[in-house]
Amino acid sequence: MKQALALLLAALGFFQVAAQKQVAITYDDLVLNGPYISLEHTIAVNRQIIADCATFGVPAVGFVNEKKLDVTGETVTRINILKSWLDAGLELGNHTYSHPSLSRTPLEEYQNDVIKGEEVTKALMEERGQTLRYFRHPYLHTGPDSTTKASFEAFLSARAYEIAPVTVDGSDYIFNTAYVDALRAGDTSLMQRTGAAYVAHTLRMFDFMEEVAKEVIGRNIAHVYLCHANAINADYMGILYQELKQRGYEFTSLKEVLQDEAYQRKDYYLGKWGISWLYRWDKEKSTEWLKIEPEIDQEILSLYNNR
Repeated sequence: MKQALALLLAALGFFQVAAQKQVAITYDDLVLNGPYISLEHTIAVNRQIIADCATFGVPAVGFVNEKKLDVTGETVTRINILKSWLDAGLELGNHTYSHPSLSRTPLEEYQNDVIKGEEVTKALMEERGQTLRYFRHPYLHTGPDSTTKASFEAFLSARAYEIAPVTVDGSDYIFNTAYVDALRAGDTSLMQRTGAAYVAHTLRMFDFMEEVAKEVIGRNIAHVYLCHANAINADYMGILYQELKQRGYEFTSLKEVLQDEAYQRKDYYLGKWGISWLYRWDKEKSTEWLKIEPEIDQEILSLYNNR
């Protein structure tokens, strides 16, 4: 009897630990990332992403490039897409106006792009009593040197922005490019292979980053997943959400995830690459982890590189 009780308690403990896994889901490049098909397709992509968030209880944040709103004859419809995110109870963040790289853009020019990129989003959120509070660096480029990085972070602080870090990135934009090319060609077999490869790779990245967290932090942490508002996520994010739930993940807000004390650590990384914050917190091996990351399926990578 005692042995059975001990086994039961151990099992309950296991499931409790599993359920304690947390991840915030973030979508970049609203209103659409990747190859363009049509305005109707863009609307459908966003509608499905929003629906999946509702189905799985995902309090996602969508990061906006407002340049994507400035399309002749489509601006009102594209702004309405942003409204649909907010009306669904989701949040929006600033991803700059035109998606420049801080590694390649003069600081003042970059800062002006940030300001230009908040105009519509900020107004929409204020109409709903919300505050535009999160900024996501395009390409995750946070500054090539200490002066640029510190100056820009001071700029963000002065404008009441909080940086939205990333710990897990499935490189969905690579899979999406191959996926949309297959969609245009009517190659449903390649679409299915690409979608399955994307989900499998992303799950491997979650497994890998959990292990990195244990090495760098000493435990698993609440994660932030970076993906994009694109076609492959419209079709496969629901599957990925289900897989993550089965692995014990709870979908929580970015605000809640950032309360994990790991995010108070210093970001040591200076350079031109956009890398996970878990790597940035490891002063000694910040870029060494990249060498042992799970690799993307070679078929998909070839399709992306050779298009």
